[in-house]
Amino acid sequence: MRFNKKIKYNIKRTLPILAIAGAGLMSSCDKGDDPAPVQHDVELKFYQDNYKEIQPVVVSQHAYDPSVRNIYFVLINGGDFTTFGPIGLGQFRKYLDERIQIAPHKIRGRGNFVFLPGIVEKEDSLWFVKQGWTVNQHKQK
Repeated sequence: MRFNKKIKYNIKRTLPILAIAGAGLMSSCDKGDDPAPVQHDVELKFYQDNYKEIQPVVVSQHAYDPSVRNIYFVLINGGDFTTFGPIGLGQFRKYLDERIQIAPHKIRGRGNFVFLPGIVEKEDSLWFVKQGWTVNQHKQK
């Protein structure tokens, strides 16, 4: 059995009632809620001879600050690491990875590493790229 009943209504009368009901529902939020803290990004700069800003103490300080959204390890001064050999680059990768593991969801890399062609291991190169850095970008043009 099927019921088909048409309900007649006047849209001019119904619309204001719906608007008032909707406004009542929208105004039910608590006015005493504290606004969310303003978040910002932090850039910690380093280069081949200066790693002061990416020391674990500094990284931890920013990682546990609720107002910090992202931490970027920014490579400056051209990113020249041509004096590093394969072993040195592997150790440097571990050095950076220890710092990134403090807050892996917040820390990313920025900048371009310049290595001698053929020196960096494939897995090391891919790791740098995965973290957000580029490798020998100027040589690929």
